[in-house]
Amino acid sequence: MLALDLLKKHRVVMASLQTSDVSPHTVECVVRRRSVDMVEATFLPGQLPVDRLDLEGTCRFFFQEEGRSFRLRAKIEEIVGSDKLVLRAIETALQYGEREYFRVNAEFTVQYRRLSDDEETPDRQYRGLINLSGGGLLLPLKETARNGDQFSLTLILREKPLKRVECLARVVRVCSLSGGFRGAGLHFTEIESAARDAIIGFCMAAQRLELRNKVQTRDLS
Repeated sequence: MLALDLLKKHRVVMASLQTSDVSPHTVECVVRRRSVDMVEATFLPGQLPVDRLDLEGTCRFFFQEEGRSFRLRAKIEEIVGSDKLVLRAIETALQYGEREYFRVNAEFTVQYRRLSDDEETPDRQYRGLINLSGGGLLLPLKETARNGDQFSLTLILREKPLKRVECLARVVRVCSLSGGFRGAGLHFTEIESAARDAIIGFCMAAQRLELRNKVQTRDLS
């Protein structure tokens, strides 16, 4: 079933909108299919950056249905007021590339091991705020990592009840982080569909929590 078929009724989704900012604007909204290839996205007041939208860019909408992750790519056809977009769908997918995911900063635990290490080398562990997407993560390391290094990962996304996923990943970039850490940008190379869907679901939940905290902070200020 295509993503459009699942949008015949109103559905809460995560939107990633191209803007004049460096990073896409990620926000929750309600989407409904209007016709064969047209959808309507409605945002909460103040959540749609109308003055910064890239009208030539591509908008992406993410949601899950029965454990499967869906993505809809669409182009803006019309801006209706300050809280609504009318868009034309250009692609729907169940499988998509790393660049099509949205990223979040979330706190969880990663157990990791470099595949080139001696078999007796114990797994290392990092718990803290980690930049994560359905395609990879930025892992803070104390040890040295180089482009091309292969890692075995266990992501503990939730402890009660336990939710963990396992995968293999490759270092595609390194950078400096605060606190004496080096950041290893890891791209998932071997990961089961159910594991990737679990990561996407975790990212969506983390994004919702961040947005709600922002709203509460704004209301208290």
